Amino acid sequence: MRQLLVLLLLASPAFASPSSLTPEMDKLVMDGIDSIYRMDFDAADAAAKKATALNPDYPHAYLGAAATDFIRYIYGPERSDDALVKSFEAKTDVAIAVAERWLKTHPNDADALLVLGSGYGMRARLGLERHQWLKAWTSGSRSMKYIRASIKANPELDDAYLGVGMFDYYTDTIPRFAGWLAKIMLGGNRARGLREIRLVAEKGHFAQTAAQLILVEIETQDQYGARDTADAVRLMNGIRRKYPDSSMLHSAQVVALYENKQYAEGLREADEYLARVRSGRYAPNNMSMARALTGTLQWASGGDKEKALAEFRAGTVGRPVDRWDVWNKVRAGQLLEVLGRRDEAVEAYKAAYADPDKWDFKALIKTCLAKSCAVAEPGPFSPN
Repeated sequence: MRQLLVLLLLASPAFASPSSLTPEMDKLVMDGIDSIYRMDFDAADAAAKKATALNPDYPHAYLGAAATDFIRYIYGPERSDDALVKSFEAKTDVAIAVAERWLKTHPNDADALLVLGSGYGMRARLGLERHQWLKAWTSGSRSMKYIRASIKANPELDDAYLGVGMFDYYTDTIPRFAGWLAKIMLGGNRARGLREIRLVAEKGHFAQTAAQLILVEIETQDQYGARDTADAVRLMNGIRRKYPDSSMLHSAQVVALYENKQYAEGLREADEYLARVRSGRYAPNNMSMARALTGTLQWASGGDKEKALAEFRAGTVGRPVDRWDVWNKVRAGQLLEVLGRRDEAVEAYKAAYADPDKWDFKALIKTCLAKSCAVAEPGPFSPN
């Protein structure tokens, strides 16, 4: 599930080595990470503020505050609230500035170098999410400079290898032009990246869960031999046991089950996800995603296609419009075509095409308007 890629953000404060933190600071860092995974953003902000108050000159807590904004942007309004982008960028500016000041009085501090690398890495991730390739490359090159310096300063800082691992893997898989540029200027390598990410997934301290989630991302989407959906399900089941009330992680588990073709179990979890949204246990802005989950699993499992269609249609009324509202309209159109109702499908595609295109669906929608997009099976849960 492509959204999980942004969980690199969780590694920003998590990269700190235990020896550089007081026990109280260490606990607050862990509290902040756990709160982000639970999607308790207020608690994450509170932990960052408490950590900042302990030592305002120390940079990690500032980066944690920025990470919270980024996750809010991705998983809250589903990449719709540009105000969160501005807030994230401002907080990242502060984190980078504090880290630079710290290094002037604590030269070659591995953890502060890693804060700088993580700050620029988050900016690179934002650039990729928004298809701002040059900005992503500029920030990514700075990120790798500082992360590699951090590893050189402390080769035992296992968590740091998540950053270089993600860089190595993803710069070898991003779109052709950006990938060509990254390979020439920075040198990504998929196989090496996988080894580095797996190291953190097995031995990481703060970043272990983040590395496991990145592996889930890779194992459900990789097209170059690393796809392993059964292992993705295993990893997600373990993560859900640790964070059973996180809507973010619950949806990721459903998608892993879907990708592993465990349709019956996936549909049970999708129904549970929808029930939690209805009851208020999960936030209301998860409703469109909940409908996409249930509709896709009903369709894939060979169930009642009219019922699946009703789910997609029920997931197209969000306000403000988010990516799942738009995607549900596309899914409804595809299923209508399977049902032999091309005219209705075209109307669904037209409605999707009229929505804001912050999620790069229009190229696919144009194709569906020009010719049939009927598919026997739903295919990937989402195109991005």
